[in-house]
Amino acid sequence: MALFLALITIFFWGISFVATKVVVKEIPPITLATFRFLISLLVLKIVVKASSNKTKLSKEERKNAILAGFWGITMYFIFENIGVKFTTPSQASLIVSSVPIFTIIIQDIQRKRMSSLKLYLLSFISLAGVALIVFSHGLTFSYGMVGDVFILIAAFSWGMYTLYVDKLEKADNIVSTLAMTKWGFIFLIPFSTIEYLIVKPHLTYVFRPDILLWILFLGILCSGLGYVTWNHGIKTLGSRTTNNLLYLIPVVSVSADSLMLKNSPPFIVYIGGALIMFGVVRGEKLARREDLKVSD
Repeated sequence: MALFLALITIFFWGISFVATKVVVKEIPPITLATFRFLISLLVLKIVVKASSNKTKLSKEERKNAILAGFWGITMYFIFENIGVKFTTPSQASLIVSSVPIFTIIIQDIQRKRMSSLKLYLLSFISLAGVALIVFSHGLTFSYGMVGDVFILIAAFSWGMYTLYVDKLEKADNIVSTLAMTKWGFIFLIPFSTIEYLIVKPHLTYVFRPDILLWILFLGILCSGLGYVTWNHGIKTLGSRTTNNLLYLIPVVSVSADSLMLKNSPPFIVYIGGALIMFGVVRGEKLARREDLKVSD
């Protein structure tokens, strides 16, 4: 069941890159993130209330939930939404699929031990794939390249998010997800306020039927319910196994990008994506074997 729910979440997240690309044409990126997680927060409050679960987080769990919200919601969606505004959904999803590599590196630093040289070589191959995608716009400055770099920073932020979700293994899933969402939303408010004062957007676009439906899709299915099912997967299947499913996101995103927005990535992007997938999949298998040896 955990695997099934994680795969459904992957499907929604794959389409979310297209949804974000459509909405940020009319709504500023950070403002979109704030609307998205306001909706998500309301959905989660209803879920918690309906579940009659009165479990509370300990002081340490609350601290980890705050940090998870900061990295996995505030930082991730600031950089992802800005990045998608300037690059394509296909390229964004391919770069995000490099998250497991960042997870391995961050966990090694946190545990103060090095993985094998072979694992780092596979990580390098994946990052070389990321570089091909970033430079697919050419070697000269372009907004597309800036967008790809922002997506790369978002991928690192998600790796940090996973580190703190791991520490919430014993906490109630829905309660901890609500806490993360609440703090992620709170941290977004000052950033969206500054953005609003600078950009001065026309927020009436929010009520345009297609824009409103995409925002509700992002807030309810991708965030409100999506975070609950994804965090359940991390706790049940383990962070590395669950994060490995992220490499399926580009399959959904590239298909949706082609069908909905008629975007066709250049051939070099597919080469870069193949390198990322090779490094991530092989690296995941090797990392799992190394973890088993350490535990023995």
